[in-house]
Amino acid sequence: MSDTPTIMPAAPNVLRTAMLPLTMALIGCAVLVALPWYASFATQRLLVEGFTVFAIAMAWNLLAGYGGLVVVGHQMFVGVGAYALFASSNWLGLNPWLCLPVAALVSALFSLISSVPMFRLSGAHFAVGTWVLAEMLHILTLNTSWLGAGAGMPLEALGDFDRWTRNAGVYWAALAVGLGALAIATTVLHGPLGLALMSVRDNEAAALASGVSVRRAKLSLWLISGTMTGLAGAVSYMNTLQVTPDATFSLNWTAIAIFTAVLGGIGTLEGPLVGTVLYFLLREVFADYGAWYLIGLGMLAIATMVVAPGGAWSLIARRWPIDLLGVRRSMPPL
Repeated sequence: MSDTPTIMPAAPNVLRTAMLPLTMALIGCAVLVALPWYASFATQRLLVEGFTVFAIAMAWNLLAGYGGLVVVGHQMFVGVGAYALFASSNWLGLNPWLCLPVAALVSALFSLISSVPMFRLSGAHFAVGTWVLAEMLHILTLNTSWLGAGAGMPLEALGDFDRWTRNAGVYWAALAVGLGALAIATTVLHGPLGLALMSVRDNEAAALASGVSVRRAKLSLWLISGTMTGLAGAVSYMNTLQVTPDATFSLNWTAIAIFTAVLGGIGTLEGPLVGTVLYFLLREVFADYGAWYLIGLGMLAIATMVVAPGGAWSLIARRWPIDLLGVRRSMPPL
């Protein structure tokens, strides 16, 4: 009789359990991709806004929650990406969707250039410096005639498409940006860069002493976040067909990103997703209350930071110990 141990095949129910998340994800993606064929134009436009806000919030969360870089001028990337797409499409007469790589490239180049002065600052000076740079770009576009000055620029090429094609195309671009932001963030944080960033965030001096290239890690994150935000900004303004300095370089973009990340949970991958859903639910339910709605959002953000510093996702994870994206290490309490 042989003493060789027998390796039993995995039980069918174990395999089914392992395949369930992937199956659900594929079904969800299929439903989202097919949405233009069964949803109204209004629903598509709302989801475009949702996907782009999520991508911008995720980009801000990467900087603040994992890199320790608190940015209050995040709208500068939105403006740069949007103007890059509109200008390249209008001046070159190109299909706007073909100009999305141009918007990403210009945003990446701007991120690289802006890192030179910004990374000479730290702490509160860095945060204020990003806001000052955003305001400088705002004033520059307001006074640049070939960018439309204060009146901005329309996206002329989109007028050549019928309404269904235009709305569906913008929706699919926004869906790609949202899913891409999630995929990029997950990949980054599962790799060596993610470990380096979290060590820098927790204790920069200790990370530097252990051989982590702090500047390289922060620069990589800055480029990723800036490119991601610029691309989301470009798609967002494809949805409105018009770009203006006051809208693209508005502080509202940063305020929404911060609120979404704080509400969902800074320093978690799931936080921006949960925060985006909660933000749009609150906006749709209480938008008729005018200024009181905005005051309520501010009070809710403050209450969240006091009562649940880890955001809504920390409460969910505490009640049900689940890890949707495999990165459980969240930002420590401030």
